Parts: sequence; structure tokens; C-alpha cells
Amino acid sequence: MKAILIILFFVVPISKSLSQVFDSLVWEKNGDYSIGQEDVWSVDVLGNVYITNNKVLQKFDSTGILKFSQSIKSFGRIKEIQSINTMKLVTFSEEQQAACVLDNTLTLIEECLDLSNFDIGNASHVAVSGQPDKLWVIDQLNSKLLLLSLNGTNQFQEIKNLKGIINISEIISIQEIENHLFLVDSKNKIVEFDLYGSLINTYEFEPFKNMLIKDGSFVLLRNDSLNIRHINESSNDFIELPTIGINEVKLSGKFFYFRTENKILKYSLTLHN
Repeated sequence: MKAILIILFFVVPISKSLSQVFDSLVWEKNGDYSIGQEDVWSVDVLGNVYITNNKVLQKFDSTGILKFSQSIKSFGRIKEIQSINTMKLVTFSEEQQAACVLDNTLTLIEECLDLSNFDIGNASHVAVSGQPDKLWVIDQLNSKLLLLSLNGTNQFQEIKNLKGIINISEIISIQEIENHLFLVDSKNKIVEFDLYGSLINTYEFEPFKNMLIKDGSFVLLRNDSLNIRHINESSNDFIELPTIGINEVKLSGKFFYFRTENKILKYSLTLHN
């Protein structure tokens, strides 16, 4: 039931019975963006889409119009882009072990943060924190989780022996949602921490490609569907994907953004009478 209510959030008020909802859902395409196989992307809460295009970072508004373009040669190869707020975003280069903060015009705000200054052997993933100007960093080599200050101060939190504490495999992604941090490993395990770095729970699922969280539910991308699993319930619902070849999903407002081999596809869910 909870999973169905999550889906209703995307299709606005309805009068149908809940049992009819999944049969009546239809994907409506709202736009697309080109992306290279080796490029990375992100979308913020306003629907602005950020895409690396070789050695250039591009920002498109919610209607698909290119607003800003910035050379990122000096940043190294960008692995991740994340929105801090509507005015700032952070890029992460595993190659250079650096995090750079940009403003809403893609201009570098200050000197990039050198992660090696924090005794990090190899930062592999980062996640923006809800705490002001803070960034979670996974040090895969030393099995550490750190919460760093983006303003370059030496004040930070650190959890050592991460793999030993939670028995986790290689970490493939991290994200903070509503002051909870979620780590995903290569064996489809999801580990949840609170904002102080204390372990809350672990979850294990059948294989999935990508994961996002909405209103207390995991939305897991599988080969041909979105699997909706409420964090604290046994509900298990599926929505068929709008097209084949999807390998990544993100969410902004009521819009889903799907990545295929060379496109980012923007879709919304509607109810078909």
C-alpha cells in the first residue's frame, strides 16, 4: 500500500481505486539530452541537467535549453556531479582526488578541495550532506567513511574499518537522503547510517542496476522495471520501464530521468483512463 501511495505522488490527484493504479499508469516523454558513453550527469531539484561533454561541463535548464558551458580540463576527469543547493554544485574527480565547488553558472567558487590532505588513500565516491558545506567521502583503500568540510577546515568525522563493521563488499555508490546516508555495495546490499555515522540498518535485495529513495521507499532499477520497496514494510511493487536499455535513473520533482547508452530521457507518469 505504501508503495502505491508513493507512485500516486507522481500522477497528481486521482479518483480511481488503488487496485486500478498500476494498470492505468502510462509513461509520457517530456524531453531528452545527448550524452557520451564515458560522460557523467546529474539533475538538481529545479530540473536543471548537468552533463560532461568530453572536457566541458554543460548546464541545461528544465526545458532542455543549454544555459552555461564551462571547460573542466583543470578538474581532471569528473566521476560524479552533485547539487549542493540551487546555487552550488560539487564535482568529484577520482583521478585527481579532488572535490570542486561551482556556482550556478558553473564558475569555480574557490580552490578545489585536495582530499589527500585528509589522509585518504583513494576516495572513490562522494555524497553531498544536508549539513551545510559538508561532503561524505568513501576511502575505499583504507575502508573509511569521512564527513569533510568543503571550506577546507580540518574538522571532520571519520568511521574506520568500514568493511569490518558492516561486512560490505566494494561500495559502488553513496547518497544522503533526509539526514540518512545510504551505501550500496556490489552485491546489492544497502547500508543505512544516521547523520552521525551510526549504523541503522542493512538491506539485501535481488540484483539491481541503480537505486534512488523517495518518501521512505527504495526505487530499484531492474532490467525492465522499477521495483518499489518500502524501507520498513514488505511491499513489493513493479512499474514497467518506458523503453529498453536503461542503466541509470534519477528523480527531480515529478520527473524521472533515465540514462540509456547515448541519451538521457525525461519522463513523467500519467494516468490513462
